[in-house]
Amino acid sequence: MLRLAAVLLLLAIPVPGGAAPQDSIAAARDLYTTADYREALAMLTRLRPVATEPADARAIEQYRAFALIALGQTAEAELTVERIALIDPTWTLPAGEAPPRIATLFAQARERALPGVLRQRLAAARALYAEKRYDAAAEGFTSILMLLDDPAMARAAGSDLTSVTALATGFRDLSLAAGEQLRTAASRQPDPATTGTSMAAAATPSTQLEPAASPATDTAPAPDSTTALAKPPVTAADPPASGTAPADPAAAPTDIVPPVPIAQAIPRATEVTVPLGGPQTILLDIVIDETGHVERAEVRRSVNRLYEAQLVAATRGWRYTPATQAGRPVKYLRTLEVTLSPR
Repeated sequence: MLRLAAVLLLLAIPVPGGAAPQDSIAAARDLYTTADYREALAMLTRLRPVATEPADARAIEQYRAFALIALGQTAEAELTVERIALIDPTWTLPAGEAPPRIATLFAQARERALPGVLRQRLAAARALYAEKRYDAAAEGFTSILMLLDDPAMARAAGSDLTSVTALATGFRDLSLAAGEQLRTAASRQPDPATTGTSMAAAATPSTQLEPAASPATDTAPAPDSTTALAKPPVTAADPPASGTAPADPAAAPTDIVPPVPIAQAIPRATEVTVPLGGPQTILLDIVIDETGHVERAEVRRSVNRLYEAQLVAATRGWRYTPATQAGRPVKYLRTLEVTLSPR
């Protein structure tokens, strides 16, 4: 009898966070599909405090909204959809996953939530900037600019779209410049063997430079050309400021002197931009003009759009000694490899 009482006592102990051991999103979904809406809603409500992944939190709120609509609690369902927008403002209900009436409710509730999402994200990014967490601030402002590409978010910004875009762009550029200044100040005496901006714990950069073949850069320019493209592009995950890869005599005229980096700070990778799988390499083409400024930057191989937006923005502050051909400054195409690795 005592043993039975002990077993019953153990069964009565609540699971941390309030979820029962058998609770799961899949089980709640099954309850919903069998029209057991109240039990599905109860299970999903128990799961909310223990959802650590954004995708899980979004799925829980999605099926909570479905269950609430089925139970006639439309107003609460709309608030639940607005919470989904806070979790992931880019998410929309997949086509065909719900009847048109419910799909319309989801779309309208999301659009109502987006102005608040925009204000919240702007405030968070500005707070990071005020705290001098410049890399995180740059990422925050870049994510806002990417969100503004969404027509629904652009509508949410309304007449303020132009000013919000200018604000986010300005603060992103300030954050990138301030982060670069901090890293430059921290490495005033660079070691030629290790110079470069680390990808921090989020990335494992390679400092080895290797020639890379590129059909667009293997053709010698005409004698009167002002663009030096006859070279093997430099590839580097963490390019040193002291030089470039050895030129291939067969691929480039011998009178071209490549540019030398003066300021070439690679933005740090963060938890948001680190790939989930193995190391992945971005290929970035940059055109360095006759003054040593980056005239154009284009991602040739994409890995992470958020990080690449920061990387392209950072090129605006990069400076080089101009490339020369026969002693005069010329434009120069360089290809960099930036490798992101999981923690």
